[in-house]
Amino acid sequence: MMGFADIVLQTEKPAVLFRVLAPELEDEINRTRVSLDPGESFLRLRIESHDLVSLRAALNTWIRLLNIASEMVRI
Repeated sequence: MMGFADIVLQTEKPAVLFRVLAPELEDEINRTRVSLDPGESFLRLRIESHDLVSLRAALNTWIRLLNIASEMVRI
């Protein structure tokens, strides 16, 4: 493992966000491992990667997914 990133999103509905995003965890991303862990008032995203290029790409993808999912949950 070359690097990792942990992102903690404070939210009132972590379980809902987890259910919305869980299918995306099944997609295999080359050289990268992604996990989501819901808490009582947060959702933690952890991305582990073998190189910085794949870490950056996964971060871009998952930050977009988190943003879209959290906006949709608010509607």
